[in-house]
This record gives sequence, C-alpha cells and structure tokens, in this order.
Amino acid sequence: MLPEGFINRCRLWDEKAFYERGFMYRRYAAIILIWLAGVMPVKGGQAEEPYHELDPVVVTGRHAPVRLSESGVSVSVITREDIAVLPADNISDVLEHVNGVDVRQRGAGGVQTDIGIRGASFEQTLILMDGVNMSDPQTGHHNMNLPVTLSDIERIEVIKGPAARIYGPNAMGGVINIITRDVEESGIGGRAAYGENGYYDLNAYAALRRGDLSSRLSAGRRSASDYLSGKDTDFDIKTLNYKGVFRQDPHTFRLGAGFTDKDFGAYKFYSDAFPEQREKTETLLVYGDADLYLSDAEITSRLYWRRHEDEFKININGDWNINDHQTDVLGSRVKTLIRSDWGETALGADAEREDIESSSLGDHDRSRQSLFLEHRFKPLDRVNIGVGASAVHYSSWGWEYWPGADMSVELIDGLSWFSSFENAFRVPTYTELYYATPANQGNPDLEPEAAWTAETGLRWLSEAAAADLSLFYRDANDVIDWTRRPGATVWQVTNISSVETIGGSAGVTVYPALFWDAAFFSSAGIAYTYLDSNRDTHGLESKYVLDYLEHQINGSMTFEWLPALTHAIKARYGERMAGDSYTVVDTRLTWSVADYDIFVEAANLFDEDYIESGFTPMPGRWIKAGVKMDLLGFAP
Repeated sequence: MLPEGFINRCRLWDEKAFYERGFMYRRYAAIILIWLAGVMPVKGGQAEEPYHELDPVVVTGRHAPVRLSESGVSVSVITREDIAVLPADNISDVLEHVNGVDVRQRGAGGVQTDIGIRGASFEQTLILMDGVNMSDPQTGHHNMNLPVTLSDIERIEVIKGPAARIYGPNAMGGVINIITRDVEESGIGGRAAYGENGYYDLNAYAALRRGDLSSRLSAGRRSASDYLSGKDTDFDIKTLNYKGVFRQDPHTFRLGAGFTDKDFGAYKFYSDAFPEQREKTETLLVYGDADLYLSDAEITSRLYWRRHEDEFKININGDWNINDHQTDVLGSRVKTLIRSDWGETALGADAEREDIESSSLGDHDRSRQSLFLEHRFKPLDRVNIGVGASAVHYSSWGWEYWPGADMSVELIDGLSWFSSFENAFRVPTYTELYYATPANQGNPDLEPEAAWTAETGLRWLSEAAAADLSLFYRDANDVIDWTRRPGATVWQVTNISSVETIGGSAGVTVYPALFWDAAFFSSAGIAYTYLDSNRDTHGLESKYVLDYLEHQINGSMTFEWLPALTHAIKARYGERMAGDSYTVVDTRLTWSVADYDIFVEAANLFDEDYIESGFTPMPGRWIKAGVKMDLLGFAP
C-alpha cells in the first residue's frame, strides 16, 4: 500500500482518473528528461564557449600527478566551476550527481552520509581531505564529517575502484579526495542563502597573498528547522577552515586546520522502534606537509591529527540513553618520488595510531605501519603502465600484502583503453568489534575483509564531448556485515564468506555550443551504472552490504539563457537490489552580475517520497535563494 501522504499528492494530478498513473508519470518524466539531455540537438544563435577542462591533472590514486587521459582507472573530477552551478550547498549533495557513487543520506543538509562506490559499502570507501585520511575508527558513519565548506573546495576527485597499494586499508571500493583551494590572489567573499523550513546558509572567507606566503580563512553556518513537522529533523552546522601555503622555490610548505560542529535531529536514523534520536558531532583536523625537490627526487612528508567527538541520544520508553565517543587519529607519511630514464619510482612509509574512549564501546587503541612501492613507466609514447604493492602491519592482525597494476593505452588521439587489477582490504571499526545492545551485537573476533578487483574500459576526450565505457568485477572475501537469521531480532556482525560483484557503466557529456550554432544549450550529460552481486551469506539477512544500487542513471543539462543567466538541471534515478526506487530532480538558476551570483534553486523539484538510508524520509521539495560574491584582487 502506498503511503497516505504520497497518495494525497497524486490526487492533485487527478484524484479519480489518474491516481494509479500519477506515480509512473512523476518518476519517468525525469528519466525522459535525462535521455533528452544526452541526445537532443539544439540550434540557434551565437553562444559563449562553455568552460570545461579537457584533460585535467588527477592526483588521487597515483604517487605522481597524471593526466586523466593517462589514468589506468575510472576517475571522475568535479571542478570548482562545476560546483558553482550545482543545486547543492554541501559535499554530499554534490556527490549525489556522480554516477557509480551511492550517496545514502540520513536527513537533510549532509548531516550524516554513507558513501559507497559501485556496490561497495560505506565502510569500504576511503575519504580524504587534501590527501589526509578522514576515516573514523569508531564507525564509517562519521567519515563525511569534514571541516570544509563548498567555497573552500578546488576540486573533488573520485576513484571508482580500489587503491590499497597507494593508501593502504579502507580504499577497497574507491577513494574520494576533497582538495581545498590555494590562494591565487587576495580577496574576500561570501554567501548568504535563505529558504523554506527556516533554512539559512551564511559563510565568508578572506584570502591574502604576499609574495611566497598565502593564507585563506573561512567560516560558515548552515541551519534549518524540522522539515517533518514535529519530528527531530532540524540541523545546525558550524564550520571553520584555514589553509596556509609558503613557497620557497622549488619547495612548498602547507599548514591546514579545520573544525566542524554538527547538532542535528536524528529522527529514525538507526531505529524505527524508538524514533526519537539526536546527535552532536565535532571534528577537528590539523595537518602540515612539505614538498621538497632535491635533484631528480621529490620528497613529500605529512603529519596530521584528527579528533572526532560524538554524542548520540535515543529515547527508549521515556528515558534518554546517551552514548559518548571520542576518537583520536595521529598519522604521518613520507614518500620519495624518483624520476629517471626508466620512469617514475615512488617508495615510502606511513604510520598511524588510533584511540577511542567510549561509554558504550570501551577504551581501545591500535596502530599500523606500512611500506609501499610503485613504479610507473612508458615503454611506448602512447602506453602508460604502473605496478606496485603495499605491505601493512596492524597491531591486531599482523602483516598483510596488497599488490596491483594498471595500464593506459592511447589508441588514437583522444581515445584511450585502460585496465587495472588490484587487491585491497579493510579492517573492522570499533563499532563492529565492540558494539553491544539488545538489538545489535559486535564481534571482537572479526577478521579484515579483502577483495580482488579487475576493470577494463575506454575513455574518449575531445573539445566538444567526453565519454567513457567500463566493465568491472570484484571478488570479496570475509566481507564484514551486520546479519541475522530470518525471524531473528538481533543483528550480529560476521565475516560472511564471499560476495562477487559484476557491473558496467557508460556515460557521455557533450558541449553543443562548440559544434552547433546553439544560442543557449551549454552542456548535457547522461551516465548509467548496472550492478549484480552473487553472494554467499549462508541464508542470513544483510543490513548494509547487499542493499546496493542495481540501476543508477544520472543526467544533467545546462542552459545559458542569457550571457549572464545560467540554468542547471540535475536528475538521478536509483533502483536498489531490494526493489526500492526513486527519481529526484534538482534545478538551479544563477544570474551573474560583476562579482556577484544571485541564485534560486529547488531540490527534489517533483516532491518525490524516498528514503536513502535507515528509516528517515528525505526532504520533499525545498526552495532556496541567495547571493554569492567573490571580490578578488582585494588588498586590505
């Protein structure tokens, strides 16, 4: 039976004749829009050439920067210019539009988000900020608690596949690296937005550059009241971020720090039986790194500290139960890159120590040390090959070894074939090891999970269009998941024996103004990912691992109605293995005047009813408007 609220909305279309068809119309109207975005020819008058970077330099997943055309793995790059026109105010909403990435938000505003890539769980996705590991040892539910605002971001790089030989544990399904902005020139700027449900977003930044020294400081606050009447679905998020850079040619030194405070209603986040829940988290990150150039060698060193505090409250039969957790991660990394006639050789080591003090999980600590080696060479001008391995020692599990290789071959100008074969692993979190409630039981005897992944595909880059096609296979063993036998009420963490996943993806983006006389049609794109898993769970029900997106479609259109008026439409369709599906359309209209952008946007334009994770309904249609300014060249 359809929910009553959804039925009432369908009645607005036609209460009698079209009720049963209303659901279909609303869902597939957006899908038709997606397909039209990829194939519709538009002709008209003269238009400005749209901005897009044909072959960006990608640093994620490699020990040395490499062009996208030479990458041996599937990579998506979201630039600052892409973010500027998106109907999004947080990183989670931006990633919703990356095909192959499964963004599962609880509630609004990116307060709590699980990120999976190509059927891998959120625990199997490594989140980085400026290359710093943001994985939380308590639980992967906190990995997206990032002390950064959208205005701080230069680009986001997404690897769709494992990268354990580069980053070690947790890079099993993929890697997301958020890269913050360096200061190009002094300036000030900010953003102010307001909307329904008491929403406001205020942030500001100041950047100063004097010779070889630059600094950037930003502060922001986003807040909203309940979007479900009378339910704890409000949020209040405060963020501070600083980045300083000192360049003493050819060397570069960086110092970064960030802090974010989230206080939000967690209505039905983790339990449907006890819906009254609230959560408060704080994340502090401090890091410093140095790039030193000595003859043919480049030495990179980094030291970082991340502290995360989590207070979770749940009302059980009138009594508020409170769990307090504090985790600290202290890490360091040293890498040497040597360039010679034989190619590029990277070798290095890193170390990390994790501590937790928890009212429900207890006090624990563990450490790891790792060594890595990678060699990249070009036997022919159009062939790029990389091979490498990492060896990791965990205080709780001993040594593990993880090799991998990738290759890219430029078949003709603009068209490349790429392939990779990687082994990766993940260690259990403290929640998986020690959590104990009447409904959930951890398992201190868990072993790390591991997977072999192979991928092959084609990538085409040209000035007027870009396209990719790939096939991939993952064979995972000892997969960690919360499971229970049919009819049981208690979820138990176990190493299920194996999960085999096969899938494929295809996408194309075109820029019609570059080859058609298009007056207003700037760009269009469509992408599709299909997944199928053959799992051996011994008849157990799965809580996380097997509820993946079986079908995923992402589409976009961008119009330049006037030289200063940009209109972006983003649509996404997802159908999960369990059969749940939804279609969501977001749109944004931006008018640029001098140093100001005035915008109005609508999220979930067709007011779709859907749940991404847990039991919390996502917000319906939400309209916001605001202004953004960037006064560059400002000298205080």
